[in-house]
Amino acid sequence: MKIFEFKNNNFDLIRLLAAIQVAFVHGYEHFGIHQNQWLISVLSMFPGVPIFFVVSGFLISASLERSSSIKSYIKNRFLRIYPALWGCFIISVLTIFIFFKPQCSVTEFLKWVIAQVTIGQFYNPDFLRGYGVGVVNGSLWTIPVELQFYIILPFIYIVFNGIKWNNVFITLFIIVLVIVNQIFVGLLSADQSMLLKLFGVTVLPYLYMFFFGVLLQRNLGFVVKFLENKALYVFAAYLLSALIFYFLGLKFQGNYINPISALILSFLTISLAYTRVDLFGRILRGNDISYGVYIYHMVVVNAFVQVAMFSPEINLVTMLVITIILALLSWKLIEKPALSLKKYSIKGNINSPSAS
Repeated sequence: MKIFEFKNNNFDLIRLLAAIQVAFVHGYEHFGIHQNQWLISVLSMFPGVPIFFVVSGFLISASLERSSSIKSYIKNRFLRIYPALWGCFIISVLTIFIFFKPQCSVTEFLKWVIAQVTIGQFYNPDFLRGYGVGVVNGSLWTIPVELQFYIILPFIYIVFNGIKWNNVFITLFIIVLVIVNQIFVGLLSADQSMLLKLFGVTVLPYLYMFFFGVLLQRNLGFVVKFLENKALYVFAAYLLSALIFYFLGLKFQGNYINPISALILSFLTISLAYTRVDLFGRILRGNDISYGVYIYHMVVVNAFVQVAMFSPEINLVTMLVITIILALLSWKLIEKPALSLKKYSIKGNINSPSAS
């Protein structure tokens, strides 16, 4: 019998690749690179944001289950998000005043500061519209979404524990979430109202992606039997589905991929997390710089767009290098010390038949 070790995985590497995907696509877009668009099309088949949401559902549900109390759960989530986020905000302010020097009142500035250091990272005031791409750090719209998921997850567990995770209820819940997502995606092309934009930074349009991760974490027997060390097979299935959806005219790229693609992508994500851990799990040597790459890359992009010194291609490469350096500094100086304050407990391993 083989032991499935929950904590031995490739999630750090997967999150880093997802963050680099987001940074690369944003750099390509904002630096105005038009060559080799096929590369962006391929990368968009593996969108970083949905991958982050699935991984969050998988890992945060496990964190909640093993937390000794809600207080411990909240503390761990706070330490994971805010110290690095506040460090990034300080760097953002410094770059803005170095390269732009905004004109605004103290009240306007404080309003923006409060939003950025709490749960309103999507807020971008008018006095910053002239800086860089027009939005200081547009990628941070996912932070409020993540935080909302952290908040509602305990309540979801209360409800589902009450009905003993009834499969019929789970199915109905997912159907409702998918309908919400599809209505939102359908309205996006025709409606740019403020109300719809605000709805787009709530967790509701993306909750089904998180929930895929939650369900996979709660069904580790399925993971062991069908996903562990089977990434090549799942990858082939994902490519085949993309081909089918291409001919059907359904969206299979970007943050708003169709729900079936999102489901198969969630299978692929978790399968990659538990495939050849002995090989891929050692690459980063415990340096989880994915969060830093994600939150810092648009800070660098905006500075480069504002200065406009180099060619688009040089800007892209230099942006990625600087972003990785900032992410490493964030990990060493902020994130790792903060995470050392978290309280951990080991999720139990399960006996499983060999899965090769």
